Amino acid sequence: MSEVFAFEVWVVGSPHKQVINARTSGAARYDYYLDVLDCWPDVKYIDMRARKIGGPQTSEAFLRNARYRGMPDLRCGDAVTVDGIPGVVVGHNDSANFDVLFDEGTEFAGAVLNVHPSELVRAAAAIYSQNRGVE
Repeated sequence: MSEVFAFEVWVVGSPHKQVINARTSGAARYDYYLDVLDCWPDVKYIDMRARKIGGPQTSEAFLRNARYRGMPDLRCGDAVTVDGIPGVVVGHNDSANFDVLFDEGTEFAGAVLNVHPSELVRAAAAIYSQNRGVE
């Protein structure tokens, strides 16, 4: 299992920055690229910049979503399984579900998928819970 880190990501020349939990800066940049591509069609991946800022970060919006979904102690970086497949929570989405990054060597290796809370099983040891702070 690889560790997950928080990366601050931005486009060169833009003041807007976003924190993304990912395994590598390249993965964080690509996630941000996909996020802004619809409203910024001429942006290029090579225009993205990222810097590691530490362990996974949990936003206030994530905490609200976790409370709403009946999982108030869930944090970004927590190890989980989905149908027995191990992964780590890296965020939430507009469906009020959780984004899970699946571990290497699994069926969904490296994919971040939208997972309903009823499908999440907390791992016995919170391997990734290095930074349970709120950004």
